[in-house]
Amino acid sequence: MFERIMIATDGSKHSERAAAVGIELARLSGGSVTIVYVADTGRLSHLPEDMALASIRDLLIKEGENATAFIGEMAERSGVASTKMVVEGNPGEELVRVAEEVGVNAIVIGSCGRSGLEKFLLGSVAEKVVRTSTVPVITVPGEKVCD
Repeated sequence: MFERIMIATDGSKHSERAAAVGIELARLSGGSVTIVYVADTGRLSHLPEDMALASIRDLLIKEGENATAFIGEMAERSGVASTKMVVEGNPGEELVRVAEEVGVNAIVIGSCGRSGLEKFLLGSVAEKVVRTSTVPVITVPGEKVCD
């Protein structure tokens, strides 16, 4: 049932915990994982022109490469085949788009427990993915509320 699982990562400990769940599901089903990091470069458009936007973008991309490589190593140690992707855009929208494009059977994403005003103001990537995905979404809670 879950032969092709997408693991969403933002490089946090919470997403590593979610990745462990996704990798184990793939291992048990004999499947593979697609590891996706979305560089939220849309937020850069609000910064002043004189800032080094290209450098910030490059840092976000590098962070994504490091995060996906780390989870790729986790998958390799478990004997699970993996593909890594770093894309740019709105995380909630891009994760759903990539899931459809790649043809995954499920999405595994961490949820760090934001609540109240913080959730209202910042939104929740996991919540958006759950609401808009056409495939099952497995949310893995963090051990504690996000910092």
